[in-house]
Formats: sequence, C-alpha cells, structure tokens
Amino acid sequence: MSKIPFITFPTGQSVPQFGLGTWELTGDACRRSVADALAMGYKHIDTAVGYSNHTDVAVGIKDSGVARDSFFLTTKIPPSKLARSQVIEVGKTSVKELGVEYVDLLLIHWPTRKVPLEETIGAMNELVKSGITRAIGVSNFNQDLVTEACRLSDAPICTNQVEYHPYLNQTELLKTCTDLGVVITAYSPLTRGKVFSDDTLKAIAIKHKTTVSQVVIAWLISKGIIVIPKASGKAHLEDNLAGVSLQLDVDDVTTIENIPETIRLVDGSWVEYPF
Repeated sequence: MSKIPFITFPTGQSVPQFGLGTWELTGDACRRSVADALAMGYKHIDTAVGYSNHTDVAVGIKDSGVARDSFFLTTKIPPSKLARSQVIEVGKTSVKELGVEYVDLLLIHWPTRKVPLEETIGAMNELVKSGITRAIGVSNFNQDLVTEACRLSDAPICTNQVEYHPYLNQTELLKTCTDLGVVITAYSPLTRGKVFSDDTLKAIAIKHKTTVSQVVIAWLISKGIIVIPKASGKAHLEDNLAGVSLQLDVDDVTTIENIPETIRLVDGSWVEYPF
C-alpha cells in the first residue's frame, strides 16, 4: 500500500497530503468512491455544501467501516452563505449531513463582495471555538485576499484551495501562501484529463514506467501542496494513490515547471475578485 505523506498545519493537525475530491460526484458514484477510497487507504476526503453530496459522502464514510479519527474531512461554505448567522448555521448543518461530530477543516469556497470578510472570518472562528471545525481556511483567494484573511483571523488560515496543475503553476501565489504559513491545496490537478495527452508528461511517465496521473500527483506533492483529485472506480482510485510513492528527479521537476502552456479551467461570471 502506498504511504501517504503528511504535513502539519499551524494548528498542530497532521494533514494527509493526498485525498479524494468529490466535485461532481453524487448518488451511488459518490458513495462508492468515498467508501472505496477510505477502504484502500485514502486519509482525506474533500467535499462542499455546493457539491450537494454531503449525505452521499456520509453514506460512503459509514460503508467504508473506517473510524472517524482515521481520516481528514474538509467541507466548504458557499459564497451565498457568508453572513455570520449563515456561517454558523451552515457549519452546524454540515456536520449533521455528513454524519460526524466535527469536520477537520472548513473553508470559504469563494470570496464575495456582498459580506465583509471580517464578518465571515469572525464567524468561522466561532465555529472553531465551538468544536464544529478544528481548522479553517479559504478557497479561490488571490494573494491580496489570503493576506487579508490571515490578518483578520485569530485562528490560523491553514490552507488556500485553488486550481493548481502543470498548466497553472501559480508560483507567486504559492510563495505568498508559504510566507504566510498557508498550505496550498490543489483542485483539478489532472485538468479534467487534459494532462493525459501531454507529450512532455507522457515522456516522464514512460521514463518511470508509470502513468501521467502519478507524475502530476508526485510533482505537486514534491512542492508541498495537498492534492485532491476526483476519481470514481477502483482502478482510477488506485492509480492516483500510487502517485504518492513516485519520486521524481530534479530534471523531471524542472521539465514540468517549464511547461509553457497556461490554462485556467475554473473561471466564470460568479468570480467577484480577479485571480
């Protein structure tokens, strides 16, 4: 079994650097993926209120038979629910829907101009104090916003979950977050499959007798980033998990860092702040 590396949050939590993303997974597919992932050794499950799959994730957790204290669970508050009273209610509702007493990490899913960030951060701090969540963080925050979030929060802002992959190597954001003590979490690390046809990445995979998925996952882990690819089906789950054991050499990393193509997959009219 592949041994998943851990990193330490400012809260002292030991956090698995690899996990399962569940965006667009609902119903039986979500339940099976979560149950299979946990059963095969995944230690981190990522969901969100906006994914509308909390109850499915709950079933998957129960079906896996894995003890609650054996895995890390993250969820997110949608941008339409960031007023203080809404944050408190979403936190309480989320743990009930997920069938747990607490989540390990609660994030602001997207920033909004409609509610002061200070109000939202303050409410999230209340949820830390009440034990609903053990840590807080943000998602889709640019450099200025993540810096502001850290300034406003009593509890550490532990992560900034953003799109990160070989075609969107956000080195400046990574440096800012690292300087702030904020860990980057990469969503859409496999670019919804686009990386699979990349000749540069395929050459590295052939060199190591492995797959492109594993190459990308290994590259992100080597940068100190948490990686949460979505997968359904045991074969894909197992393939991604094996990426945590792959050791890339310096030339591999340099080659990936120098891929010139730039693509942002998640960018829409709902985005109120520039990346």
